Amino acid sequence: MKKIAVIVGSNRTKSVSRRLAYWLAPLLSNQEMEAEVVDLATVALPFLDEPELPSEGHYQNKSTIDWSKQIKSYDGVVFVAPQYNWGYPAVLKNAIDTLYTEWRGLPVATVFFGGHGGFQGDLAFSLVLQGIKVNRLPVNLRLNLAVGQVTEEMPATELAELLSPYQDQVALLQSAFQNELHNHE
Repeated sequence: MKKIAVIVGSNRTKSVSRRLAYWLAPLLSNQEMEAEVVDLATVALPFLDEPELPSEGHYQNKSTIDWSKQIKSYDGVVFVAPQYNWGYPAVLKNAIDTLYTEWRGLPVATVFFGGHGGFQGDLAFSLVLQGIKVNRLPVNLRLNLAVGQVTEEMPATELAELLSPYQDQVALLQSAFQNELHNHE
């Protein structure tokens, strides 16, 4: 079975990204692939503390070695993140920058959200993804969510109802992953 990481791209205590990741993972999972949430708040990577450049691949810190092994165990990744000040969270950039070759060619999709759909955050992040040479899937979600529209206390059924307009896009994302993973077997 293929494995997809749904990475929570924010480490806020009351993270909307985390709620969205846990909503998305079961919708992406099926008989051929399993999506599991990877929360950067619990991965807890230090900020760029390797003595050598990640592109050299000579990791010395246990946190980097563990992160590398974890990312290598996946066949694809979905990054779920908010738009912060027309960009993306620093914790997400750090997670990317801690590694290098692990990302190359990996099928990747994004789910960005914000009051205007997270377009600017996704655009800024897409430049990073292009630079590390991931295989960006053609389906990427942008969710229009106002501040406070999704809360930690919101029941899962209410969240699912709020996000129901995006179900078709999630189905397309699942299909895009399946097609990509089948083409590279």
